[in-house]
Amino acid sequence: MGIRIFFAVFIFSVVFITHAFCAEQAKDGDEGRYQLFQGTYTTFDLKRQETYTHQAVFLIDTRTGKVKRYVNRIDVDGKYIETWVQTDAQQDKK
Repeated sequence: MGIRIFFAVFIFSVVFITHAFCAEQAKDGDEGRYQLFQGTYTTFDLKRQETYTHQAVFLIDTRTGKVKRYVNRIDVDGKYIETWVQTDAQQDKK
């Protein structure tokens, strides 16, 4: 009888400690940190005074709140470019 209780407590302890350890590691991991979102955004052409609406894929970092937009294009040299660009405007503080 005593050995059964010992093994039951031992198995319970191993399962509980393993679960607690895995739960702690999951908090620090990047699982679920990044979310993909398809949406539209609007740009304004100052030269032509026209507004344009574009479709895009956005990458949202749920930890920092930063948002990036997926861009793929061919530049003037014929090189294929595929990257994520920041969506917020970078302004120099004076």
